[in-house]
Amino acid sequence: MKPYMKISAMLVVAVAGMWMVAAASFAHHLWVMEKDGAYVVGRGHIGESVDLYDPACVKKITAFAGDGTEIAVTRADDKNRAMFTAATQPALVSVVSQWGDRVNTTRGKRLMNRKQAEAEGLRVISAFTSTQYSKTVFGPSDITTRPLGIKFEIVPLADPATLSAGVPLLFKLLFDGRPLSGVSVLTNHDQEATTDEDGVAEVVFDKPGVHLLFATHQSPADDASGLDFYKFMTFLTFEVKK
Repeated sequence: MKPYMKISAMLVVAVAGMWMVAAASFAHHLWVMEKDGAYVVGRGHIGESVDLYDPACVKKITAFAGDGTEIAVTRADDKNRAMFTAATQPALVSVVSQWGDRVNTTRGKRLMNRKQAEAEGLRVISAFTSTQYSKTVFGPSDITTRPLGIKFEIVPLADPATLSAGVPLLFKLLFDGRPLSGVSVLTNHDQEATTDEDGVAEVVFDKPGVHLLFATHQSPADDASGLDFYKFMTFLTFEVKK
């Protein structure tokens, strides 16, 4: 390999590494907010901003009552966000969103597929699709400590709706129902914990308020897809009240 080719290859690796760090820091959060008797699926940075998005990307909304039974929801989307009402006040709401094709390029991430990016003269590092899973806790319930069976989820080992500030919260990270070890789980307050061999980690929230845990996982894409990998993110949002 010629020297300039080595430098070019090293540059691509360096750019990819920097992008991964940036992605962990600036990834959009996914959660549910109560507003005027209805519920809004929020996308953005919790506690800071709520972004506009295509509500068609929100593929599934599931709500659970305090006794763990599923309750009916009625979609009432507006132009730039997914919204719904529930038959009764939910204790937990789960959301699945598919955000479509993405590419990492030497000029940053673009919301397009590989073919579109290359047509614009961009140098593609990797192509992927992004799917997010979210669970938002609204009240005490045993359902919050049980796996819902979604592809990627954070399962608290104690009900976070009853959590007090300063008390450790243990949780398990599951992908396809199996524990994920050695994965960083981050919070919206810049805390970080790493899952052990059983997929378990612990975080202590020192102050009351709305808290969010999130993690990222990638799996290889099918050869026929034209993608390099599938990207998954999972979120757990709850409020520490005292």
